[in-house]
Amino acid sequence: MWPNGSKLALLMICLLGLLAACERPSATETTLAQLPANAAAPAVASGAATPTLANTAPPILAPTATATAGPATPTSTATPFLPQTSLPACGQLLPLLPQNNAPSVTNLSPDAALLATVTTTLPEAARPAWEYLLENPGSVGLVAYRVGDEANGIYHNADVQMPLASVVKIVHLVAYVEAVAAGQLDPTSYVTVGTLDSYYLPGYDLGSHSRALAELEAAGLVLPSPDRVRLEDVPWMMIRHSANAATDYLHLLLGQEVIEATAVSLNLTQQTAPCTFLGQFLAMSNQSRQGQSDRAAIQAYLDNPASYGTEVVQLAEAYTSDADFREAEQTWHEAERRPSGQDQRFFSHNLNAHGTAREYAALMAQIAQNGLSNPESSFLARRYLEWPMIFAANQERFSNLGYKNGSMPGILNTAYYAYPLGEVTPTVVILFFRDLPGDTYRAWRSSLAHDELARWLLDNPTAVSLLRAALTPSS
Repeated sequence: MWPNGSKLALLMICLLGLLAACERPSATETTLAQLPANAAAPAVASGAATPTLANTAPPILAPTATATAGPATPTSTATPFLPQTSLPACGQLLPLLPQNNAPSVTNLSPDAALLATVTTTLPEAARPAWEYLLENPGSVGLVAYRVGDEANGIYHNADVQMPLASVVKIVHLVAYVEAVAAGQLDPTSYVTVGTLDSYYLPGYDLGSHSRALAELEAAGLVLPSPDRVRLEDVPWMMIRHSANAATDYLHLLLGQEVIEATAVSLNLTQQTAPCTFLGQFLAMSNQSRQGQSDRAAIQAYLDNPASYGTEVVQLAEAYTSDADFREAEQTWHEAERRPSGQDQRFFSHNLNAHGTAREYAALMAQIAQNGLSNPESSFLARRYLEWPMIFAANQERFSNLGYKNGSMPGILNTAYYAYPLGEVTPTVVILFFRDLPGDTYRAWRSSLAHDELARWLLDNPTAVSLLRAALTPSS
C-alpha cells in the first residue's frame, strides 16, 4: 500500500502548493549575528556561497562552550566521576520532572452501537491501537480537532504530561528556524561529518544517523576534504530521519537556555526541560559508574533532579569533546553493557522530556497556520515538517501535511497537522502512548498501528466526531 515499504516515510510531506520549498534555499548575503550570550556561539561567516568543489569553504560550525550563569552545580549522586563543565545545566527555565502525569481518564464506557460503528469503520491496521486505547485508557493521550472547531474535538488525557521521545524535536526545529530568520545562524555554513559523528552513540538510534548521512552522500550533498554538510541539512537529518546526533548538535549549538526559552515562548506550560539525547542515553548507563547499578543511579536522579540536570550535560560534553572518553564509551556499549530494557523504560517514562497532547496540538496548529514569529521562520519550519510531498499517496489526500513521530522503549507518539484536499483549515492529531508492553511496542514499531489510527482521524471528515462520541468517560 505504501511506497518503499515504509509508511513512516509517507507520513511527512512538503508544501504541495510550494514545491519549490523542497529545494535548497539560496545562499544568504548577510553576516551572521552572534547568538545570545547564554548560548553557544557558532563561527561567524559573511556572504557564504553555495559550495562547489572549487569554492573556498566558509567556516565550519562547531558548538563552543561559553560560561553561563545558572543554578549552582549540585553534588553528584548518580555517577561517581565526571569532569566539570562550564555549560549550563539542563533545567534552566523548565522543571526536570513532570508533576502532572497521573491520567485523568482511566475508565471508558463507550456506547455499544458507537463502538461497533468505529470498529467497522476503522482500517484493519489501526484496530490494535484503538483496542489498546479502550483497554488501557490511562496510558494514552489523544487530542484531535479541526482548527476553528476545537469545541467538538477529542480531548482524552489531554492535559496529562506524557513522555515525548522525539516529538520534542519540534521545539529544536522552531529554535533553529527562529535563529536563522533572526540572522543568528547561516544555513549555508558547513558542519563537518566528524563533528556530527562526535555526537553519535552507536546502537541508540536504530541507524538513523548513518542513514541520513548515506542519503545526503547519495544526493551529492556531502562535500569532501573534510567531509562536510550544510548546516541546513542538519535539521533535515533531525526531522526526516529523527537523528539524535543532529538534534544534539543543534541543541548545543543554540544552547540549553535557548531551547528551553523556545518552549516557553511557544506556551508549552507543561513542558519539562529537554536534555540532549546523548546525555540521556549516557545517564541511563555509562562506564563511569564503577559497578553501581543503573536502576540505583536513575533512582538517585529522581531523588535529586538537580544532579541529573548537571550530569546529563557533563556526560554529553565529555563524550563530544574527549575522544578517549568517547571511544571507551562506544567500546563499553558495544560489549552489550547497555542498560536493560526495564531500566530504559524506567528512565524514559520518568526523565525523558514530557509535555501534553493539548499543548502539542496547539503547537502543530500554530505552525500549520504560519504562526511563528515571522513568515520566514514559519516557512522554514513547514518546509522541514512537510518534506515528502513527492509521495503520491499523500498528494491524493492532502494539500499539506506536517508530521513528527517519537519512539523510546514503551513509548510511541505521533504528531500531525494536515490540510485535506479542498480544505482551508487544518486538522491536528496528537496521539501519545506510554507504558506499552514490550511485545506491543515491538509489533507497532513495524505495523505503525498508532500512526494508522492517527491517520484515519486525518483522512475521514466524520472520524473525529465519531471517536469523540465513543470516548465518553465513565461517570
